[in-house]
Amino acid sequence: MSNKSLTIVLPVYNGESRLTRHVTEMLELASELTSCFEVLIVDDGSTDDTSAVAQELATQYPQISIRRHRHRRGLGPIISMVQKRVSSDVVIVHDGVTPINSVEVRRLWHQSAAETKSPRNSQAVGSPANKPDVRELAGVGATHAAMALAHQRVLGFHLLQPLRDGDTAFAASSAPGGKSRVSTNRHSADRSGVGQLPLLPRPNFLSTVTEFALGE
Repeated sequence: MSNKSLTIVLPVYNGESRLTRHVTEMLELASELTSCFEVLIVDDGSTDDTSAVAQELATQYPQISIRRHRHRRGLGPIISMVQKRVSSDVVIVHDGVTPINSVEVRRLWHQSAAETKSPRNSQAVGSPANKPDVRELAGVGATHAAMALAHQRVLGFHLLQPLRDGDTAFAASSAPGGKSRVSTNRHSADRSGVGQLPLLPRPNFLSTVTEFALGE
C-alpha cells in the first residue's frame, strides 16, 4: 500500500439521496490505495438536505472534509478552489454529474504513480496523444458544435494538478479509456451522478462557459 496522500473531490448539487452511497464507495476504494487519504465533499449551493447528510458523514468518518458554497458556483470555481487549497500528492476530482465509477479512480491513481516514476513517458500511460485536453477550452471557437465537444471533456474523474506560483489555469487529465457523454435529459442527469451541472449552454454564452470551465 502506498503512503502517498490522496484527495478525492466530490462536487455535489442536490445529491442527498446518493451522497452516502457514493462517499462510502470512495472511502473504501481510497483505503485500498493508500493509508493517507481524504474525501472532500463540495456542496455547491444545494437546496435540499445535502449539507445535513454531508455533516452526518463527516461525524462518522474523520477522513471526510466539507466545503459548502452558499450559492451555486459551478465546476470551474470548485476546481480553482481545490487547486489552491488542497495539497495532497494526488488529487482526483469528479465532474459532479456523471455516474461514479471507481474503476476510473483506480486507473487515475495508477496513472499518477506511473507518471511520477517516468514523467517523460507519461503520455503513453494515460490518454492517447490526440486525446482532447480540458485546457483547450481556452481556445474554443464561436461555434456550438465546438462548444458541445469541449463540454464533454470535463465529464468523469480527472487528475488535478495543484497550482504553483505563477500558474493561472488548471491542468487535468481524464481517466484513460473513459467515455464522455453530454446528457440532454435533465431528469437523467439528476439520477446519474452525485450532483448535476448546467445543461449545454447556447452559443451566445460561450465566453461565460469558458470562464466556468477555467475557474475564472
